Formats: sequence, structure tokens, C-alpha cells
Amino acid sequence: MTTDELFEIDDPRRGRVAAFGGMAFHEIRARTMLNRMAGAPAGGMAWTLNPYRGCAHGCTYCFARTGHQRFGFGITEDFSNQIVVKVNAADILRAELRRGRARGDWVMVGTSTDCYQRAEARYRLMPEILTALADHGVNFTTTTKSALLKRDTELFARAAECADVLVMTSLGSLDDRVRRAFAPAASPPRARLDTIRALRAAGVPAGVLIAPIIPHVGDHPAALDALVDACVDAGALVVFPDVMRLKAVLRPWFLHRVAADLPPRLARRFAAGYGRREAMPEDYVRRVTAHVDARARQHGLPTWPEYIAARTPAKPEPARQLRLL
Repeated sequence: MTTDELFEIDDPRRGRVAAFGGMAFHEIRARTMLNRMAGAPAGGMAWTLNPYRGCAHGCTYCFARTGHQRFGFGITEDFSNQIVVKVNAADILRAELRRGRARGDWVMVGTSTDCYQRAEARYRLMPEILTALADHGVNFTTTTKSALLKRDTELFARAAECADVLVMTSLGSLDDRVRRAFAPAASPPRARLDTIRALRAAGVPAGVLIAPIIPHVGDHPAALDALVDACVDAGALVVFPDVMRLKAVLRPWFLHRVAADLPPRLARRFAAGYGRREAMPEDYVRRVTAHVDARARQHGLPTWPEYIAARTPAKPEPARQLRLL
């Protein structure tokens, strides 16, 4: 695919295509980096920032796959081998922060695709992004499945001295067979926990997004207990459980992959659970989530809403009219 197919020929943002190990990196110049979330409260998780689009980790369930279509790509193999790189990300971010954008709010870095995927080892966009956020005292969080994040531990530590920072790793199972089946290019579970351990040793607030919890392969109570225990042992300050959901347009391809990669018995279970719906039944989701929360509480960890509430400015009391007599 050429850049002319990716963007209109007269689009000033278009750049070159850099081949790399079976992948194509589409280098573009972004016009904006900070995107306001509709309805976000002041002082809360209000902005997103994505230096990359598409992700080499190849997670078969990834919700961001559908967003790849707006770049002219497909949602299956294209998502993991056609990566859009915003090569001027840090410069644009600095310009926006100088204008006061995101002041007092939280920025979520890498909501659509992992900022520490394979492309980051080549382009090294994150160090300058982290430096810009720290220089302006911006509260931010990021989530990764890559041990590459450890490279920037000192930068995260510096940022944490200037603002509220929370680094999350996403991990739904300690069983590496689950990783190989559903997120083949993500770092192994133990490497992700080691990343949390390194961050905590450097004084960086860090936690674990226990997600996705994949039914039939990662939802056994004993397995969830062991996962929460391992997160606590690594120093996680909070865990956030989330059961796998599948967008409707992605389900046929996901179920095709499941049928090809998993034993027939498991493939039939996934087809029964997700063949006609995007999520498992609500009572199942509540039960699994409650189990993880209960295990975390045994270790003294807050729930995700409790953790966020403690770091969100309280809304001011409305002014009241004084009564005369």
C-alpha cells in the first residue's frame, strides 16, 4: 500500500512508507495530538493522545481494529502490519500544551493502540512525549502490554514528581498459552509484571488492567486469584478487571481465528458465547468482576472507581442564597 492510498494525494500530512520486518510504517505529520473526550468532567480523564495507529501486538479481540478503517486499511492483518506513525507527535503536543490544552485534566496516552509496540523501538516517540508532559505538569496515564516501557522508567519517575501519573500494564492471564493464542506479539505475562515491579521500585504509581478476562480460558476463580496475587506481589497499587467484549464487525474474523487456533471444544464455546452478541451476559460479567475486586480487597487494594475518585478534584458546592430571618 502506498501513501497515496493511505491519504489523498494533496494531503500535506502524507509521508513515506518505511518497510520493516514484514511491516509497513506510514510516516505522517499530525495536525493535532490532544483529543477531548465528549462529556468528560473537568479534572478527570478528559483527553486522549495516540502517537501510533495500528498495533503490531496483533491482539485478535482489540476494539481499536475498527478504527483502522478510517486510514484506508482493513481490520484484520492490516491492523498489525500497517502502522501509522505520527513522527511530529512531540512537537505538536508541546505546542498544544503551551496553549493551555489539557491543563488540570488527565491525558490518556495510547488509548487506541499501544505506545510501546514494536514501532516505538524504532521511532522513540515516547521519551519526548513524556518529557513534554512532565515539563507542563500534566496528569496522565498509559497502558501497555510491552516490556519496552521499562526503557523509560526514569522519565516516568520524573513525570511522577511533577504531576499525577499512573502506568498500567494490561494482563488477562498468567498462562502464556493464552497470550500466544490471543495476543501473539505482546510481551509474556511475567515480563509485564516485571515492568510493574521496575516502575514501583522507581517510585512510579503503577497498576494492572486485568483485561481482557477471556471466558473459558482465563476466568477460572483459582486462575484469577493467582493473577491478582501476582499483581500485588509486583507492587500494583490498583487492579481493574474487564471481561472481553467484541465489536459486531470483528466477531466473524475473531471466531474464524478461534476455530483455527484453539481446540474444537473451546471454539464451540466461543461461538456460543459471542456468535450473536458483543459481550457475555451481565450476571457473568458481574460475577467475574466481583471475584477480582474481592481478591484485591483481601490485599488492601482499592477498586478502580475508588482509586480514581481519590485523585479527582471534588466538585465545588453550589452557592446557596442566605435567608434573611
